[in-house]
Amino acid sequence: MRLLEKYRNNTLSPQEYREFLELVGDPAASGVIDRISGEDWKESKDILQRMETDPVQPRERRLPVLRILWGVAASVAILVAAFLFRPGGPLIEPLAYETGYGETRTILLPDSSTVLLNANSRLVWDTGWKKERSRNVTLEGEAFFEVKKANGMKFVVQSDHIKVKVLGTAFNFRSRNGLSHVFLESGKVDLEIPELQKEPVAMAPGNAVQYDSEKKDLRIESSSSLNRSASWVEGMLAFENASLGDILEHLEELYGKKFTAENKTILDKRMDLSLPYSNWDLIRKALEISMDVKFTESRDSIIVH
Repeated sequence: MRLLEKYRNNTLSPQEYREFLELVGDPAASGVIDRISGEDWKESKDILQRMETDPVQPRERRLPVLRILWGVAASVAILVAAFLFRPGGPLIEPLAYETGYGETRTILLPDSSTVLLNANSRLVWDTGWKKERSRNVTLEGEAFFEVKKANGMKFVVQSDHIKVKVLGTAFNFRSRNGLSHVFLESGKVDLEIPELQKEPVAMAPGNAVQYDSEKKDLRIESSSSLNRSASWVEGMLAFENASLGDILEHLEELYGKKFTAENKTILDKRMDLSLPYSNWDLIRKALEISMDVKFTESRDSIIVH
């Protein structure tokens, strides 16, 4: 078996390693793997027994011993992997993806769906999706999903307060500090809010839904756009008729800064603002010019003048 031989030689590529794990998890291949692993173990035992009567000096035995130990270790690893990945074995740990402040990350999920994870966010993928016949992820923060269809298998995104169910679609989902926002670019989405005890919200392309879990307030906008609801995906931070306070709160989530205004009334000022989604130094300069304010920064604390 080609993959098994490359596994023994430690020459598997990342893609071949995934194929190897799927192989050892396939019940149809279990007999072959057990037989080959058993042969490896028997061969190692035979060599060890011959070494006990071999007159070769110990110094010359060192290299064969290392080879034997590697063969034994490889056999044990194969058996352990087969046990872990076969149906009925222990649960496999979920995959977790994270981003830091000011960082975005493109992720290719095991089902070939893609995710663009926004700054200060965490996504967890349930690795038991094939057995459960459901692709389940949990999200803290914000992400844009392009979900690939998979023979009718649902794709479910769960946050603290909202559950989004799709088949194949593209949508943006943000969940921070009790506020959830979903924008559907294409396809179809069923949005569940268990604490409202209502029927799922069936979203159509262009719909945007916002839910405030503290106020139990649900708002549905029938005509939105990617530029208005998820401009960060296109490399911009766009705000329409937003207060300075809301803008700074959003920037705190993305960049990990803490803003304090000397004059609180300035936070109520509303504006349309569009900035390139870039590093903090560039954002800061653009904000000072566009908002006609001055920032005094000390580490991650910023005073707005």
